[in-house]
Amino acid sequence: SVDLIDRNLHGACLSESILPLKPLSTAVERDARLFAAPCSRYDESVLARLRPHSANLMTAGRVVLTPVFVKLVVAAEGWRLWGALAVVVFAAVAASDVWDGRVARRIGRESTMGRFLDHFADIAFLLPALAVYVWLGFMPWWVPASVAAAFTFYVVDSQRRSAGGAPSLITSRIGHAGGVSNYVLVGVLVCNNSAGILVLSPGFLLALYLLVPLYSGAAVVARLVTRRQARVAPVEMSAAG
Repeated sequence: SVDLIDRNLHGACLSESILPLKPLSTAVERDARLFAAPCSRYDESVLARLRPHSANLMTAGRVVLTPVFVKLVVAAEGWRLWGALAVVVFAAVAASDVWDGRVARRIGRESTMGRFLDHFADIAFLLPALAVYVWLGFMPWWVPASVAAAFTFYVVDSQRRSAGGAPSLITSRIGHAGGVSNYVLVGVLVCNNSAGILVLSPGFLLALYLLVPLYSGAAVVARLVTRRQARVAPVEMSAAG
């Protein structure tokens, strides 16, 4: 009987010690929900504020990653693992170039300023990326010089065409193809040279380098031809009138 009493007392003590835990746990869960609710609303508010600027943030990301890419390319000369990381950074840069315009169109935030930022972020990445390979001795100096000259003419010609109106960068198909080709060239170099794949011969790389002034010059000539056509058209219309 004494054992029975002890067992009953022990059970009662256990029940009394356990029962208060349930409301405590419930209170903790309630407090956690109360704390999480404003945090969730805050996160949603931040995302809602960032969403209209998401395309421009992607564009700005290219500029931010440019010195990182250059540093990794230089460091890859001592350890090829840095070259592999440079490939990852280049992939992120290229992806931002592909998606920033699409995101801007999807959220309805296309603008002239956004196009300015996109083009200048491109050249802000491409020129240092090409120049570092010149500095390392992999590329002749006239490759980035050709890119810089074509881009400068593109900006000056666009401003002249938009004289009297809002400044705008007027693109061309050849110029767009040249910009894509410049990214491809950087991608080839970072994979072949920096990451240490080394499957392309110096002769093949030289052929790629020679293409740069060719398509850069073609973009300039195409813009000159279209500008001349734009000047001739009004004269012909006035003569016909």
